[in-house]
Amino acid sequence: MGGTFFTILLSLYMVFGVLLYEMRWFVFIDELFAFAIAGYACTMVILHKLPPSKPLMIWMSVAIFYFGYSVLIHSNANIAIFNDFVMQCKPYMLFFGLWCIKPRMTRTHMMFLSIMCIFCAIALPFIYYLYPHVNEGTTVGELLSGASFACVSVILGLMFYLCTGSDSTAAKAISLFIMLLGFLAPTSRYLGNLIFAFIIMAFVRKPIKINLKSGIMLGVVLVVMFLIVWSDIEFYFLRGYDEQAARALLYMHMPEVLNDYIPFGSGFATYANAASATWYSSLYERYGLDSVWGFVEGDARFISDTYYPVLAQFGYVGIALFIAFLVYIFKQINRTYGQTHDIKRYKTSMIVMAMILIESTSGSTFINEQGVLLVTILVLSLYEYRPRPIRRPVEMFGLKFLSVDKTRPEEKQDKGNENTDSEPDTIHTGV
Repeated sequence: MGGTFFTILLSLYMVFGVLLYEMRWFVFIDELFAFAIAGYACTMVILHKLPPSKPLMIWMSVAIFYFGYSVLIHSNANIAIFNDFVMQCKPYMLFFGLWCIKPRMTRTHMMFLSIMCIFCAIALPFIYYLYPHVNEGTTVGELLSGASFACVSVILGLMFYLCTGSDSTAAKAISLFIMLLGFLAPTSRYLGNLIFAFIIMAFVRKPIKINLKSGIMLGVVLVVMFLIVWSDIEFYFLRGYDEQAARALLYMHMPEVLNDYIPFGSGFATYANAASATWYSSLYERYGLDSVWGFVEGDARFISDTYYPVLAQFGYVGIALFIAFLVYIFKQINRTYGQTHDIKRYKTSMIVMAMILIESTSGSTFINEQGVLLVTILVLSLYEYRPRPIRRPVEMFGLKFLSVDKTRPEEKQDKGNENTDSEPDTIHTGV
């Protein structure tokens, strides 16, 4: 996929899929974006314009299996199964689709995206002025209400950091300043993300190795983050069985779902997601959750309030696959650094992974519209586009005995600071 086309798509998504999403002008823009990327990747593979992608094929096989399994066991109405299938598959189809395509992003494209991040960041204070946020709940019709405001500020800062040309002090300072805008409507998850991002940006100079020193540093960071978010842990997880215990109840009943539906889980649209609330799942009555405020049929507003319990509907096999997915990404992070030696991409991908893990504890960012942008940043940080030279024969006296390596004009401008495998305009002699 051309970098210019993808840059336009991503810029439009930043505006209409993130900043203006709650206005509900384009309700399905996040699904369309993910499906378009995955569909394009599959089409290019079928037409042999892209090499077969083993990760994409494996993921598609797993997704189709769980869809068929859910229909076979009648986990819910077919429309509910399809709806949840789209929602749960969205981040994965985007990741593997983009990973297959690897859009040809040049420095010009990245520069444009960094400017877009600046404009979006400038809009955040004005959005807060129009809709001051006093709680974490998201309100339809209000721009970036609730926890979305702080989360988007971190994502914009992270994208700006990735799109800058170097890991300079100025780039890190501007990125952190954008992230600090989230203090206008802070949440515990935001504070955890901010602390981790600051530590990674400021102190990491090379890939993190698992040893005593890194273990102690990680322990200190986790303790500090735990103390900061303790009030929320107590509020959401340690209170009694009242309306604030929704997340705790979903976690508490997760082992029962796993054990009752060994090994593949209860299927799509059955537990801890929006589809299971709209098309009310029988599991809530089975486990006595249908009488809890926020889980009641017709008013199940807290059912999709966190991500990890959703894994129960995919069983022990699904949890193992999720862990394998995380391991695969961490391996790709280290492999990419080994190939590019770009510490900025390494730090960006590590922060994204931390955000996904933190946000998933008490929110559904990973599968919502903000998660689409997070996954996009992750994939862009896992590879570096390096244009290949074109060899052209040189004719003299009717004989072709020279070949000149040249780079396409639109790509040549992007080679200034990149380590490429060949030098531009190198002349090779030969008959």
